[in-house]
Amino acid sequence: MELPEIQRAIEALPIESRRDLLVWLQATDMPRGWGLFRKRKPKHPVTLKRAVLWSLVSLALFLALDAAIFRSGWYYNYLEPNSTTGQLESQLFWLRHERPGATPEVAAIGDSRIAEGFSARKATAVSGDKLHFWNLAVSGSSPRGWYYLLRDGDPTHRRFKAIAFGIDHYSDQDGIETPATRISDLNYVVGRLRLTDCLDFSQSFLVPDFQHSVFVGCLFKGVTLRRDVQGLLENRKQRFAQAKDWRNNGHGYIDGYGGKPEDLTGLTRNSDTKTLNFPPGTKDWQSATALATVFHADAPQTGELTAYRKRWLGRIVEMYKDSPTQLIFLELPRAPLPTPELAARSRFIDSIRNRPKITVLPKEMFRDLEHPEVFADGLHLNEKGRPIFSERLGNTITELVLGR
Repeated sequence: MELPEIQRAIEALPIESRRDLLVWLQATDMPRGWGLFRKRKPKHPVTLKRAVLWSLVSLALFLALDAAIFRSGWYYNYLEPNSTTGQLESQLFWLRHERPGATPEVAAIGDSRIAEGFSARKATAVSGDKLHFWNLAVSGSSPRGWYYLLRDGDPTHRRFKAIAFGIDHYSDQDGIETPATRISDLNYVVGRLRLTDCLDFSQSFLVPDFQHSVFVGCLFKGVTLRRDVQGLLENRKQRFAQAKDWRNNGHGYIDGYGGKPEDLTGLTRNSDTKTLNFPPGTKDWQSATALATVFHADAPQTGELTAYRKRWLGRIVEMYKDSPTQLIFLELPRAPLPTPELAARSRFIDSIRNRPKITVLPKEMFRDLEHPEVFADGLHLNEKGRPIFSERLGNTITELVLGR
């Protein structure tokens, strides 16, 4: 009788008979080929202790591999330059490879409004080359990112004669977006996060689900950088060439940038209907940002912005408290049209303005630039506004730190 026929015969037996047959077969020396009926014993019984051990070994191996690639610093030489991580890491690369000279250095830090609006070359020129200015802005960044940029970019806290921080408004008025929950901040600073940072950094995001995701992304950097890694693997040759060019020449590209050519000349506002009348040819990216900055959306005032600024700008202040570096805070031009003053007090700025080595520039200093002719969109100064802002800020800082 063939094996399939035997199997069908056994399946036809009542269940009690099948059990008796199984007991008999297990106790009988069966011919070769009948082993499928014998109960097989695992070579190594699985126990809780064994499972935990293998889990720990796997985790350790994964951490070791992740550290070898992403914590050694090797991978950051080949980041996509225009990525969030790539922008911040590029600034650190240039700081490391351009050692301080005899000329005192000044850094301007902020988001895309400093990146677009400030020319380090112009500011250096108006100082009579007595100061060397850096534009360390990272588009889309926030004070949480600035802290890690300075912690690793200026580890002695003595490199710069002064550091200027451009913020959107001194008022601590809460907006629609809660900065403490900006999970994109992880992508900016992932290259800077140490294992000892993971708990503190993740807890700063307030929302439990975000805290878990950020903690994992800090612990396993490959998880955060997986899209960048995928892009590199898909086109290695182009990425390597692009990254090399940016490392060697990117700082010069930034210094030579002249600003956006677009403007909003002809823009008008109807305050009653909260609408804007845009000039012909206005692009969507111009109109969307203008609406957001000219008309502020109402949001519940919970004190979240004050707490956020105390945590991150406050840490920067504490980091430099024993340093000779002068910290300068300035309110950026707010919009392409003058806007009403925000109601909330400037609690954080008021709490630090009288500290030694801290200067808070008058909030009206750049208000005259709030006109559509010098704005490219609702946020950024254009090629006309950039030199005005840069020269004025350069002159002001030169007078503050050199006394002229």
